[in-house]
Amino acid sequence: MSSTRFSHVGLTVGDLDRMIAFFTEMLGFELKARLQPFDPGAVAGIIGIDEAIVAEVAYLGKGDTTFELLQYRAPAATRSALRPCDPGYMHWLVEADDVAAAIERAGGYGFRAVRDPYRIAAGPNLGKVGTYLRHPDGFSLEIIGPQPP
Repeated sequence: MSSTRFSHVGLTVGDLDRMIAFFTEMLGFELKARLQPFDPGAVAGIIGIDEAIVAEVAYLGKGDTTFELLQYRAPAATRSALRPCDPGYMHWLVEADDVAAAIERAGGYGFRAVRDPYRIAAGPNLGKVGTYLRHPDGFSLEIIGPQPP
């Protein structure tokens, strides 16, 4: 019987240097590798977009979690129109001791809060606050943490 294993989460980014800085400086990931594709045709062949050319790829790891950041050279980029409530949309969550400070810090990497943090009224995060931050590349970061005093 065959088996499967989780490997990584891939994100297409507009500015590889800025996103590497975000993952290493804010989230504590380690840059494992930064490289140009070994087989330039592999990405186009895998994703099904013949004109796709990856300029550079970076792998960042923390514990058992790995992110693959890809910056494409071609074709010209378009921005995602998906909303968080639309099928196919993805986000990731980080927990912060100081949500306001985390929001401010993430702003230095291009993230912007969609609204003020919401106080959670029920469930496992009762009493905490949380919000989504959107990045210009189209993905979201959710931040949850304790209610400020």
